[in-house]
Amino acid sequence: MSLFLHARRRAPLALVTAVLGLAACSGRPAPVTAPTPASVAVVASPPVPAAPPPTAPAAAPRPQPVFGAYASRVVVVFPLQRYAVGDSGWIAAAGAAGRLRAALADSVLTAVLRDRGLESLWSLPPNTSRVAQREVMNRTDPRALSIVGLAPGRRPNDVELREPLGSQLRAIIALVPEARMVLLPIEARVAITAGGAMQATLRLALIDGRLARVVSFPDVTGAPAADERAALQSAAARFSDMVVVP
Repeated sequence: MSLFLHARRRAPLALVTAVLGLAACSGRPAPVTAPTPASVAVVASPPVPAAPPPTAPAAAPRPQPVFGAYASRVVVVFPLQRYAVGDSGWIAAAGAAGRLRAALADSVLTAVLRDRGLESLWSLPPNTSRVAQREVMNRTDPRALSIVGLAPGRRPNDVELREPLGSQLRAIIALVPEARMVLLPIEARVAITAGGAMQATLRLALIDGRLARVVSFPDVTGAPAADERAALQSAAARFSDMVVVP
C-alpha cells in the first residue's frame, strides 16, 4: 500500500518534468508576457521669458547756462569799448591805436555768437553799428560810450547806470524792434602767461537798457592760446557757454 501511495505522489512531478523536457526539445521558448509600460504623463515646461533688453544708462542732465533765459530774447550787443595787451594801459576802441584790435575782438565775439545760433534774435556788433548810424539826435558812437561808471571797482549793489550812458543805450536800442537787454563788452585784456602764451579776459555788462540798470557783470577768462585771436576766441566761447550750451 505504501509503495502505491509513493508512486502516485511521484506521478505528477514526473509528468511536469516530461512536459518541460518536451518544450525544451521543441526549440520554442516559452511565451513571455511583456509587461505593460506604465503611462508617463508629459508635462510641458513653461516658456522661459526672454531676457529684457539692457537698459541704457540715464543721460546726465545738461548743465543749465547762467544766461540761458536770454537766448530767446532780443539782446543788443555793442562793440568793445577798450583794449589792453600785457601790462599796458587801456586803449580806447574808438581811437586810432585801438581800433584794429577792438575790431578783432568784435569779429571774434560776433563769429562765436553766430555759431551758437543767436544772430536770429540778437543784434550783433556789426548790426548794432549800422543801427547807430540812424540815431541822429545824439549822434551816439556805439564804440565810444561813457563807461566810467562801469569800472572794476564798482560796488556790487551799485546797479544804476550813470548818465549819459543810460541815455546813450536807450537811444540806440529804441531803433531795434522789441529790444530791451544790452550786452556791453566793456574791456578786453590779453595777458602774456609765464610760458609765453596769450590769455584773454573779457569784462562784460548785461544791462536792462530801458531801466538803465546793470543785471550782471560777467568776467570770463579763456584758455592760454598761441596767438591773440585764439585767446580772444577762447574767452568769447566761454561767455557763449553761459548763454547756449554747445
